[in-house]
Amino acid sequence: MNNTEYHQKIEQIWQQIEEQLEEQDCDVDCDTQGSVFTITFADRSQIVINKQEPLQELWLASKLGGYHFSYQQGQWLNAEGKNFWTYLTEACLAHGEQVNFI
Repeated sequence: MNNTEYHQKIEQIWQQIEEQLEEQDCDVDCDTQGSVFTITFADRSQIVINKQEPLQELWLASKLGGYHFSYQQGQWLNAEGKNFWTYLTEACLAHGEQVNFI
């Protein structure tokens, strides 16, 4: 995947996240600053999702910890083969919002 495709894929993910949070009426704010997408919850806790362009990875940090995902077999997976959307769903739940991204 070239850098343009990488950025397009990340932008699509960020858009999907924001759309699902709105559609499911979650009490959150989303913000994008450069290569960082932040979800801020009612209690001011955050999930941070950012681009790691040199590695062409997607990183997610939340109350549950930090995770790295690379694009494999048409989806974003971590080293153990677990899907990004699964981690994001679990992270939102840990932050007090039940959201179904899957």
